[in-house]
Amino acid sequence: MKDKGSNVINELTKLGLNKYEAKVYVALLENPEITAYEIGKRSGVPQSKIYDTVKELANKCMLILNGSDPVRYVAVPLDEFLNRYKKETEYTIKYLKENINNISNTKHVDYMWHFQGENQCNDKIRYMIKNAKKSIYLDVWAGNYKLLYDDLLKAHDRGVEIVCVVYGNIENEIGKVYYHEMYGMEEDADINGRWLCLVTDYSESLFSIFKDEDSSAVWTQNKSFMLSTECFITHDIFISEIYSKYRNLLDDEFGYNLEKIRKKLPIG
Repeated sequence: MKDKGSNVINELTKLGLNKYEAKVYVALLENPEITAYEIGKRSGVPQSKIYDTVKELANKCMLILNGSDPVRYVAVPLDEFLNRYKKETEYTIKYLKENINNISNTKHVDYMWHFQGENQCNDKIRYMIKNAKKSIYLDVWAGNYKLLYDDLLKAHDRGVEIVCVVYGNIENEIGKVYYHEMYGMEEDADINGRWLCLVTDYSESLFSIFKDEDSSAVWTQNKSFMLSTECFITHDIFISEIYSKYRNLLDDEFGYNLEKIRKKLPIG
């Protein structure tokens, strides 16, 4: 139960309360109509901080004062506080969305936003897919495609054009899907990680590498970077289409998986 109480206090701090305020509020939920002295004993907040803390909670409409000599304090029910917080937050979000464009008319930004860790990368990728209005171009490994399937399906259902280049095999295709040659690529991915390229609405792009605990991504609206990402995806589409029609001819001329060309290159 002690851990549960600590978790509740930590979650309350995410709603704008400081540690002392969260502890006092929880103590009052558990022990209604107690004095400031009793609050200090039950909450663990220093007595020297109690009066300032209950004053701040009163200003935030999270408690009420009852009686006098001594004054006793009662916490506003948690549901009431959370409903008010939700309404205020929803209003703030709505206001910012409707008015932020009045502050700046800049449509494109040149900075690059870096993400670390698989969760951060996937959150940004899903956000881009969710907010795409016209088109999604995606270069992705089969495992990551499956993780994004529901997000891509929702985008497809709202009329977004989806074009994917997939490394590996998938069962359910959405939009237009091209399959990239895989010879030797699994081994390379085990060493360097599995990449993902994404361009949405020709206005923003992301390049990510997924590798165990060292996943990372770069997002930007920089036109040069976006063009490079588009070229990467387009190149893979070319390779897929050409191989599907001229596989035997290419193998005879350049060796399996373009081996004769690859031997001349230090990369790729």
